[in-house]
Amino acid sequence: MSFSALKHYFNHTISTRFLKVLLLIDVMFVVGHLIVVTLFQSEPSTLLLDAKGLGYPELFQYVKYSLVIAFSTYIVFAKKRYSYLPFIGLFVVLLLDDVFQIHSKASYFFAYRLKLHTLFGLKAVMYGQLVYIILLGSLSIILFRLFYRRTTINTKKTFTDIFILLVLFLFFGVGIDIIHQLFLNTPKIGSLLTILEEGGEMISLSVLVWYFFFLMFKVDEKRNFLKDCILIKCCLKLN
Repeated sequence: MSFSALKHYFNHTISTRFLKVLLLIDVMFVVGHLIVVTLFQSEPSTLLLDAKGLGYPELFQYVKYSLVIAFSTYIVFAKKRYSYLPFIGLFVVLLLDDVFQIHSKASYFFAYRLKLHTLFGLKAVMYGQLVYIILLGSLSIILFRLFYRRTTINTKKTFTDIFILLVLFLFFGVGIDIIHQLFLNTPKIGSLLTILEEGGEMISLSVLVWYFFFLMFKVDEKRNFLKDCILIKCCLKLN
């Protein structure tokens, strides 16, 4: 969706400018990664999107998680929209998972405990990661359904918007990551998938941050929704 569409459907100047800043920083990190890899033999590694230790792009992701937690907390307690309470817990879990690499440790745990094997070119640990994601996702869905049932129609539509953005985030973080594992021995394709995976994660998380930032100002008067905008755009193109 273009910025002109955002301005039309989500008319809030500060939020739109905030999104532009987030995306600009994301693009700078992607470009920085390309420059470091192609011209400086991957040094300094802290500028790489897939840095082994704590790199600046990863640190920026932590900042985004923290912002969503802060914005969600404001919506819940300042705006008294208690139906958004699960989002605080969800993004706290995502932040802790990223910081302490819980998904990686859980992947090895499930792979070992369930005696998983390499299949279709994917290592057992990747299937362990899928088990972890399915379990975490199932628990999240159960929790969100409890709150979802007790909300207004507009809040239900907002939840759907956030779900769409979360699916987009997981597509890059999990889906592309799985494809990436199949090309670890193909450097050129692997490098492209690194940019797609990490860059896609950064941009989709930035859009999530923007959405919660927008909700801080418009949660009480929100009338437009991403799902409706996407459907309108698709219908216009088909016609």
